Amino acid sequence: MLKEKILIFGNGQIGNFYNNYFKPKKINSQIVKCDITKLNQVKAVIKKYKPTVAINTAAKTNLEWCGQNKLEAFSVNVLGADNIAQICSQEKIYFIHFSSGCIFESRDVKDAKKEDDVPNPKAYYSWTKVWAEQMIEFNKSKDFKYIILRPRQPVSAQVSHKNMLVKFLTFKNFIDVPNTATVLEDLMDWTWAIIRKKPVGILHAANPGFSTPYEMARLLKKYVLPSLPIKKISKQELNKLTPNRRVDTILDVSKLEKLGVKIKPLDIRIKEIVKELGQNIKTADKKLLKAELEKTLVQSKTRTVVNDEWRELLK
Repeated sequence: MLKEKILIFGNGQIGNFYNNYFKPKKINSQIVKCDITKLNQVKAVIKKYKPTVAINTAAKTNLEWCGQNKLEAFSVNVLGADNIAQICSQEKIYFIHFSSGCIFESRDVKDAKKEDDVPNPKAYYSWTKVWAEQMIEFNKSKDFKYIILRPRQPVSAQVSHKNMLVKFLTFKNFIDVPNTATVLEDLMDWTWAIIRKKPVGILHAANPGFSTPYEMARLLKKYVLPSLPIKKISKQELNKLTPNRRVDTILDVSKLEKLGVKIKPLDIRIKEIVKELGQNIKTADKKLLKAELEKTLVQSKTRTVVNDEWRELLK
């Protein structure tokens, strides 16, 4: 087994997913507490831990917040990412950076975006992701090895207010518009394969195929919350509810498949993940479950019409 030492920046959903994935496999990993906007702090923690791989999952991701706090969002999402890239370039550390598939908007399911397509961001948050990609590639050593991952709509079986599927349990209205999605449990395996192969450049990290919020809601109703109210609405109606218009994105993942990474179609995996989420909710501590649902409810109220049926999950 490779003697990798992995340093993870960011203590959110994906950062913790990585740490929880690596630890049972006896892979040396550490989530680091660090203000990535401070170059000296980034340099100090990298000098201290001496990693062979650095993964940057740290970011401000809320669209509304980023639009209202542009300087701080830019500082973390762009300058922070570049700070880590600079030190990794100097210390010859393989750098994995999380961008986002939402830098694209697809016209329809046939308009699948490839890695070298020109981004067309529709929100300030998305722009920060584009700028970060450009900065990571700017003014680095010729032998700098990095991969920029572009996931899209992360979903998982985890009982977390960050999980889009958990958020959907508090919704009433759903659009039936296709989008690419990334199953986080699968992303972990892909990342470990990427670390072993160490490709350089940009990579779309998502399950092949697509789903829609409406289709996901129907699965949640079937396997998790039978009383979930489901009303299909148009994208135009959704745009009237949300402060920032959401994009619809289809990603071409053929480059990921060509790496020899095993990836399952989204339609198969989303059903499996929803079933697993249902089991996790049944066995979850009710106080913790209530706390996660209430957290996501606060966000849900800012972007859609919420339901009261989620309380049935607490019985």
